[in-house]
Amino acid sequence: MDADLGLDWYATDAPRVGGRLKQSDEDFRVAERTDFPYGDEGKHAVLRVTLRGYETHEFARDLSDALGASRKRVSWAGTKDKNAVTEQVFTVADVSRDEIEEVSLSGVSIEYLGRSHQYVSLGDLVGNDFEVRLRDADAPENADAVVEEIDAFGGVPNLFGSQRFGSRRPVTHLVGERILDGDFRGAVDAYLVESFDAEPDRTRQVRQRLADERDYDAALDYFPDYLGYEKALLNALAEGKDGRDALDALPHNLRRMFVNAVQSRVFNLILRERHEAGLRFDRAYEGDVVCFAETDGDARVPEASNTQRVTGSNVDAVNRHVERGRAFVTAPLVGTETEFADGEQGEIERRVLDSVGVSRDDFDRDDEYASEGTRRAVLVRPDLSYERDGDDVIFDFFLPRGSYATVVLREFTKS
Repeated sequence: MDADLGLDWYATDAPRVGGRLKQSDEDFRVAERTDFPYGDEGKHAVLRVTLRGYETHEFARDLSDALGASRKRVSWAGTKDKNAVTEQVFTVADVSRDEIEEVSLSGVSIEYLGRSHQYVSLGDLVGNDFEVRLRDADAPENADAVVEEIDAFGGVPNLFGSQRFGSRRPVTHLVGERILDGDFRGAVDAYLVESFDAEPDRTRQVRQRLADERDYDAALDYFPDYLGYEKALLNALAEGKDGRDALDALPHNLRRMFVNAVQSRVFNLILRERHEAGLRFDRAYEGDVVCFAETDGDARVPEASNTQRVTGSNVDAVNRHVERGRAFVTAPLVGTETEFADGEQGEIERRVLDSVGVSRDDFDRDDEYASEGTRRAVLVRPDLSYERDGDDVIFDFFLPRGSYATVVLREFTKS
């Protein structure tokens, strides 16, 4: 599966550190950096929420249920993993401070910050600070060599981590591919019945039973309650809704993630091809498209909307910016307005799209699954420090929004 997602390679050749991640929620701590404005007035309550062992979508569901509010009234900037301690900003429309402070959920701490006339979204997220404990490393002394090779590479490939596609069940891109093909019933079926070995036995059994029987009414009785999104789809199908309308039973953020996962997979495959072609990630070549960085405090964050094509006349000047962290080489998150690179880089981008059967026209739609596309930096430069605690290694680093801590850490674990 890693090969199918473009995750079957590393930027470093140094021997593995090994070790185990996420042995407890406390081992993986994430705190958002956001510049979201708030004050004393506005439609939306602004919250700082600390979650322990709580996936973002699950918390949004439980918060809306506790408030007796529609899930559509709950917004957040970035989706975080379940097995972690995460500090995030949420907004909730049309609720009072008293209503918020009456909410009591296990594993949740909610701080009411104020109010805003707007809801929080991805654009408000600057990035995330991580503190991660890697336990029981096989060779913690190898961390030095890995860091040296990361520095020599210029950073870490800005790949989408496995959780983008579903850590235990990498199915989101499969659902997205069917949506882009106009096969909404196939998309629903993929979400309901596609099963993977990492899932619990009971989950795999109910998916297989549904695949065999195709009786959605009956499935409502035997699908466990912890498969809440699946049961929402089953309810919609039992009510006679078609595939497109049934998908509306899922939260908007999750529905968008399906098509985003298709774009993410293509991006990963392009990066693998660039690496195999011997093209550096920390150097712009004629034909590349670069984006420039925004500065937020001491962090430099790639800004995909500010791009420039590299030509023979500007390549040296561009590379001076790249060396200083002021510009980043990019690859496409494909959409209707995607402009491909020139030269060998552009050939790689087109070849990968052809190989997976995706085109820009697939995103030319009149529904929420449409996308103009953008470009994304191929390299991320974590401000990385670490220390050893016996056989454990503790990492501290910052990543801009959209970049994955697991992609940094896999260079150490080699797993």
